[in-house]
Amino acid sequence: MATPAAGEAPIQLGTFRRLAREALPYAPDMVVEKWRSTATGLTVLWSQFENPLVNAYITLATEIFTDSGVPHTLEHLVFLGSKQYPYKGVLDSLANRAFAQGTNAWTANDHTAYTLTTAGSDGFLRMLPVYCDHVFFPTLTDAGFVTEVYHINGKLEDAGVVYSEMQGRENSSADLMELKTQRMLYPRTSAYRSETGGLMSALRVLTIDEIRDYHAQYYAPHNAAIVLCGPLDRTELFSALQSIDDRFVQMGTAKGELGPPGWKRPFVETASAMPPVIDGTELAGAGVDDADPPANRDRRRVFVNFPERDESIGEVQISWLGPTMDDSLELQALDVLSTYLTDSPVSPMQQEFVERDEPLCTDIYIGNNERAGRTVLSASFSAVPTAQLDELDGHLDRLLRRIVSQGIDMARMRTVLRRERERLLSQLEMRPADCFSDVLIHDFLYGRQDGSGLADSLDDMRRFDALDDYSSEAWTSLLTRYLIENARLVVVGRPSAALVQQLKDETQARVAQRRQAWGEQGAQACEQKLQLARQENDAPIPPNMLQSFRIPSSDTIAWIKLATAESGCRAAGECNEPLCDVATADDKTLQAHVDADAPSPPLSIQFDHISSKFVLVSVVMGTQSVPDDLRAYLTLYLSMVFSLPVQRQDGSSLKYEDVVKQLDEDVLEYDATIGIGSSFSETMAIEFKAPVAHYEKVVAWVYDLLWRSEFSLDRVRVAAAKLAQSLPEQKRDGRMVASALSRSMLFDNSTSTCEANTILRQAQRVPEMVDALQEEPERVLEHFNTVRNALLRPEHVRISVAGDIRSIARPLEPWRAYMPRALADAPPSLVLRPLPWARDICTGLGRKPALEGRMCALPAIESSYAVFTSRGLRGYTDKDYAPLVITLTILNAMESFLWRYIRGAGLAYGASIRNDAEAEQIHFLLYRAPNAAKAFLEGRKVVQALAYGTALDDGSHVALDETMLESANGA
Repeated sequence: MATPAAGEAPIQLGTFRRLAREALPYAPDMVVEKWRSTATGLTVLWSQFENPLVNAYITLATEIFTDSGVPHTLEHLVFLGSKQYPYKGVLDSLANRAFAQGTNAWTANDHTAYTLTTAGSDGFLRMLPVYCDHVFFPTLTDAGFVTEVYHINGKLEDAGVVYSEMQGRENSSADLMELKTQRMLYPRTSAYRSETGGLMSALRVLTIDEIRDYHAQYYAPHNAAIVLCGPLDRTELFSALQSIDDRFVQMGTAKGELGPPGWKRPFVETASAMPPVIDGTELAGAGVDDADPPANRDRRRVFVNFPERDESIGEVQISWLGPTMDDSLELQALDVLSTYLTDSPVSPMQQEFVERDEPLCTDIYIGNNERAGRTVLSASFSAVPTAQLDELDGHLDRLLRRIVSQGIDMARMRTVLRRERERLLSQLEMRPADCFSDVLIHDFLYGRQDGSGLADSLDDMRRFDALDDYSSEAWTSLLTRYLIENARLVVVGRPSAALVQQLKDETQARVAQRRQAWGEQGAQACEQKLQLARQENDAPIPPNMLQSFRIPSSDTIAWIKLATAESGCRAAGECNEPLCDVATADDKTLQAHVDADAPSPPLSIQFDHISSKFVLVSVVMGTQSVPDDLRAYLTLYLSMVFSLPVQRQDGSSLKYEDVVKQLDEDVLEYDATIGIGSSFSETMAIEFKAPVAHYEKVVAWVYDLLWRSEFSLDRVRVAAAKLAQSLPEQKRDGRMVASALSRSMLFDNSTSTCEANTILRQAQRVPEMVDALQEEPERVLEHFNTVRNALLRPEHVRISVAGDIRSIARPLEPWRAYMPRALADAPPSLVLRPLPWARDICTGLGRKPALEGRMCALPAIESSYAVFTSRGLRGYTDKDYAPLVITLTILNAMESFLWRYIRGAGLAYGASIRNDAEAEQIHFLLYRAPNAAKAFLEGRKVVQALAYGTALDDGSHVALDETMLESANGA
């Protein structure tokens, strides 16, 4: 064996042999290594970079040729216990003690990945063998199948966690259209055709033995990769990996480095590798679903109905075959071309289909599914008027041909390429694990097993360099080959009111048939089977199993260094203490840097210094001065704030197209929202992210877009038409509608900005705005100016600047240089008004929640969503705030009390409690619940049993203990 040079990483550690080691050419401190065990075939892909968080993705190639949902159901069952830790909930309890917020997983069409994220490496390295024991040696009990996958409850209704999840998904427009696309592309010999989540009809007949057999075949080390992202000590890491590898040998699952004789690598060496074909000359295709007439060489088309009583709006998905996966340059070129075609209001497809008085759709997205054989390009058109569904793909074809004849706007293409470069660097800063995990999981699934393809897959910048040399002709040639001359598959989603009733009748008939056949005795037997399964699953975890897992010290976490300074006016009343009272030495140094650029403009500005190549500028505005009858205008205003004409400080005028183009030149990301995340919902926030060198330009855009934009009638009409057309699609979102119903009771509908902009209020007000734009347009424009002037009163505005502040020589100068007159005339003694809090605009019911409720029927989903509200703590400074955080961490943890008694009983796919300190309310949330009322009652019983020591219905008791508190603190 060769000996590595001094300072170089070794090429053999225990049973693991290094196959490749690559540093990112454009970020040489980020290094990726690929290893494989010579004993078991277990693959390890490790991306190394400095970060407070460490991530793992335990990945299996999961190929299934049926709609049974075995990969998905197996994913759920893995979390219920393992050979060494045979207790439900132990995995997440231990994860919390490792500075993680539990564990998670996903099942895709071609793989299943189990995730772990911890702060620091100490707990991570001790958790990894525990997690692997669950993944590779799960208990897979009959009882686990009953609760987690499928059962029939005491009312003879279908239930189970996975079943509830698919019940909420299967008949959605997105799932129905995606499944039909797979059916039209792939024959029955291909696993890409399957619904890996499991169709409800298949879940009803699935057995635990099928899942066990699948696990034995696919959950083997030669078909697995552990993808690691973050800073880890090499010796400690490979010691943990060696213990995992040794366990495979000990348990007899090691079948050699390349698997047992006859093993075929999923998707790559099986029938799934056969490339799909799109051929519309015959309506009946070999092994694939039939197309709808007429037969056409250039397209293969099919119509899919989805349940919806509002039949005005449908959807369209168009697919083409792309290049093979090893043609990385062509794939990246198509990604860039897709961005050029769709990414902004001035892109060709947005201009043609969206930015018009009568939109043909409200949004367009083109994506690429990388699969063995051939990749698949898909364009999705949202909120298409039903009258346009039939001809939309023909309209697209004519547009694409026109683009080819006119040529590519090379100035804009250069902007797109530069922004894509910047976006990659930004993601590497903000979410490095996400960037690396996607590439490394793909390498494991489809890449060369010897690691020789890793360097190419990591070198995006080299490909961007190559694309810089593409001419207009090269881009139009690419467009012609893949999107014009290439046959297309068109899946048209049509809303159907009749299907709503049909699905309801089928479910009722199935239950009625059981009741007739099984009777009361059968119902009791089903309920008894469920209760016995729950009793077995909920066996208590031995305290020493958790207590023996040491909680790491927070000193092991590599915290991000931050310094803060402030400038300008401060708020009267609360939170008015200057930052220097608690300032660190770094804070004081930064404050001196900012103060050196005095005077400050009449604005409140907070500067946060972090190590970054980018600067993030956020403007937060209180909405309390917006007239009550105009609060509903905020959603429409936000939808067009970045695409209005502008009168710049130098007197020049920019049309909206030029605004969008120049904004994209200067700014990488921009967004506008009501509220800040899930907090301060009575504010409006606008945010810009750009390279630090563009800081001055960002400040200029803040002033131009907020203070100097013009509400032109044509832009307002287009924005209103888009918003109105999107409403039917939004009303299919159960979570959004449930939240809107809740807010309609809790917050004053005349003084609450957030309540005035929920989907239910917008469904009333937006059509009124559209009519008003026809009847009295000048009055509507006047309303928008009134709204803006109320938002931009200096006493309502707060600004945050985050980035490498020390590298900006004069951080305040741009705020003075580009200041509009409205601010320049502000009095020097200006005092900020406190931001509006949700608690201040509550209704009487919101302040003292009582027995009142509202319901709304949603025919597009077969499950339910609910929000229950009680009175909460008095703000963030309440003495019980920290204890409540810990309490909710315990209650909301995976496999904890709510999970066990609600999700485990099949009453809802998700249940959680959220503390809204700003509104002084506590919310109990149900997600995809077959029986929301019963789920609420069960949740109430559990909380009361914990609070008062009362017994549950089965006579058992639940209680908090010291170990739970320790684990919650660790999370």
